[in-house]
Amino acid sequence: MTSLRTRISIEKWDDAKEAYEENYYKDTILSIIDYVGSDLRKKYGNDTNSYFKIPHGSIVVEIEITDTELHIKVPFLEIGEKNKIPLLRKIAEVNFYPLNLSQIKLKDNHLNFHYSTPLHLCEPYKIYYVLEEICHNADNLDDELINLFDAKLLHEPKINFYNRDLLDSAWQKFTSLLSEAEEFINYFDEKRIEYFNWDIINITLKRIEYLIAPSGKLRTDIEHQVNCLYNKEDMQIRIQRGKNFLNTLKSISKEDFVADMYVAETFIPIKSRSEIESLKRNWGKPFETATKEMQNKQYTAATLTLLVAFYDLFYYNTIEDDINNQVVKVLRNADKKVWEEAATVLYKGMDGIMKNKTIAQDLTSTTKGFLSKLFK
Repeated sequence: MTSLRTRISIEKWDDAKEAYEENYYKDTILSIIDYVGSDLRKKYGNDTNSYFKIPHGSIVVEIEITDTELHIKVPFLEIGEKNKIPLLRKIAEVNFYPLNLSQIKLKDNHLNFHYSTPLHLCEPYKIYYVLEEICHNADNLDDELINLFDAKLLHEPKINFYNRDLLDSAWQKFTSLLSEAEEFINYFDEKRIEYFNWDIINITLKRIEYLIAPSGKLRTDIEHQVNCLYNKEDMQIRIQRGKNFLNTLKSISKEDFVADMYVAETFIPIKSRSEIESLKRNWGKPFETATKEMQNKQYTAATLTLLVAFYDLFYYNTIEDDINNQVVKVLRNADKKVWEEAATVLYKGMDGIMKNKTIAQDLTSTTKGFLSKLFK
C-alpha cells in the first residue's frame, strides 16, 4: 500500500562528505538533512538554518547547530505515577543496548533522547547513524513502553488513515496471507519436512509488510518476530515461535488491525537505499545456495531460498521503480508453477536481474498450481 521508492538525494551525500573533508561542518549537517529530503530545511528549519524541528512518527527531532557544537534532542515520553521504577529500569537497559551513541535522559518527568558532539566530529556516517538510531528506536519502543508502563507520548504523530475501501482490501489480504501460510505449514508438516516452515513464516511476514505496510504495534511486532527468526536458538524453537505468532495475528480483530493502518510523517526512513550493485552483494549468498539446490534437484528448497531473498529486498530496502518492476515480473512469471518450474523461473530471473537483463512478462501460463498462493 506504500511505494518502495526513496526520496533520498544521493548527490547530497557526496556534498556532505566533501563539506566535512573541507572542514565546513555546518554545511555537512545541512547536506545530511538535504540527503534525506530536499524540502526538509525549508519546511522545518529557521531562517539561519541553525535550528530544525522535524517530525518522525510519534516524535519530533530537534536539531540545533551552534558555532561549535551539534545538539540533537527528541522529547519522547512523559512518565506517569504507576510503574515508574520498572520503566526507568527498562530505559537503563535500552541505554546500554540497543542505543549506542545517543542516550535517553530523564528531566522533569520527561524522557528525552539526547546526543551532542563538537562540530569537527560531525562525520557524515556517524551523524546519520545517530539520527537513524534515535528515530528507529523511538518507533520500536513507544508502543511497548506505553502499553507496559504508565507513560504517554509527548508529541501526537501526524498520521493519515487509509480510506474504507483500502482498509477493507488490506484486511482481506491480511487474512488471506495468514490462511495461505497455514496451508503451507500444514502441507510441510504432513510431508515431515517441517524445516521449510521457517521459510514460509519468513516469507509470510515479509509479504505482509510489502503488500499491506502496517504501522504502529503491528509493524513493530512483525519486525521483532522477523528478527527472532534469525537468532541463534534451535531451529524448531524459532519455527514454533513463528507459528505461535501467526496464530496471534489470526486472532487480531479488524478494529485493532485498522488502528495500525496509517501513514505517518517520517524523517529517517526505516529501510536502506538499494541500487543494483548492493543488490548483487546481498543476493550473492542466497544465489549461491540456490545454485547448489538446483544442481541437486532440490527444487522446493531452491524456490523458498529465492523467495526469501526476493522478499528480503522489499523488506529491508527502498528501491527504484525499474528494479521493483523487474522483481515483480519474476514473481508473476513463477506464479501457477509447480516446484521445479517455479524454482527455474525464480533462479533465471534473479540471475537476469543481477546481469542487468530485462525480464519479459510471461503471459502463457494458465494452469493453477499449488505454489500460486506464494506469488499473488
